[in-house]
Amino acid sequence: MAAVTRTALAAIGLAAAAGCGDLSGFGGTVPALAAVRIQTTGDLTSVQVPGGGDPALRAALVWGAQWLTEPLCILPPDDARAAAMIAAGCRDPFSFVPDRVAVDVALEADGGATLALFDLPAADVMVGDVTARVAYASLVVYDDRDGDGTLTLGRANRLGGRDNGPPIDTGGSTPDIVYAASFVSMTQPDTRLAFREGGFNAAAAFYPRSGCGAPLPSFSLVSASGFTADAALAAQLRGELPPEDPAMCREQPTDVPVALVFRPPSELHEVACEERATDSSVRYREPPADAPDLTGRTIACAKVPDFGSGKAKGAIQLAISGRSGDSCLGLTHYVLRGCRTDALCELPAWDITATPPDWWPCPVQAPQ
Repeated sequence: MAAVTRTALAAIGLAAAAGCGDLSGFGGTVPALAAVRIQTTGDLTSVQVPGGGDPALRAALVWGAQWLTEPLCILPPDDARAAAMIAAGCRDPFSFVPDRVAVDVALEADGGATLALFDLPAADVMVGDVTARVAYASLVVYDDRDGDGTLTLGRANRLGGRDNGPPIDTGGSTPDIVYAASFVSMTQPDTRLAFREGGFNAAAAFYPRSGCGAPLPSFSLVSASGFTADAALAAQLRGELPPEDPAMCREQPTDVPVALVFRPPSELHEVACEERATDSSVRYREPPADAPDLTGRTIACAKVPDFGSGKAKGAIQLAISGRSGDSCLGLTHYVLRGCRTDALCELPAWDITATPPDWWPCPVQAPQ
């Protein structure tokens, strides 16, 4: 024991002495934790947006967020106008939702790129507990339109309310244009980068791959067939996850090249659109006194969801989509009576059911 203690003290002394001078033997290039090679395929000119000039193509590795869509976007619409509003203002509920860009490099002359990872994904993009958690990323190729050297994530453009100031114009789009992505939606075949720490919970509903094998430990590439929205709904009613085609499941090391096919940007814009809230929560707004600018927007008067509890008692909201030219979809919700996060709160933050604004187009519900 004494010998061990002396050895430990000697080691501490050597470390302290080294700290007073320059360390040697620790120079050189830091090796990457993992590297993914992508190669673009297809004809870019056939899908390129007109008037953009020569594209500045770059490749990005984008970690995904755990995301739930808001209820109005998945509940059966009240009527045809509500269905049109949902189509115009709700993103694909099965889509990949970006959280942050981790790696970004210029595309090489041959259309390929190597995305090297020098950092582990942050804890807040990993899903699970400390014994079994996972993160997923999409590999993206885009035209760096704003020239800032990184994929700029956009956000839906929502209208303002009476008490929270004028609307903040987020642009409703990203300035960059996505031309290829390895993971777009769970309703399509995908290949994603996975980082697995510890075990793996196959029952977790985080971009699930039910019927496929577990991702390899640490970084790996995993593929899946995708599933239809109808299959997902049927599985949910059974309390299950929608299954993938086992023949299309893959779990591979990161040294396997990933082919990315150029596609029309209209099919890929959601890959670069982040969400204000990822927990299905809704922000309700008090309608402004003056009519908002509804140019290019789709509106509908819809029931406030209460999931069969009867609490809504016929409460109506005015739901408004973003502008028709926006690439990032989202809804603005106005109610005459309610709270910021709950349209059915017992003690409303505002109640103008007796004096609705002149432009209000929906039925007026009397206070309960």
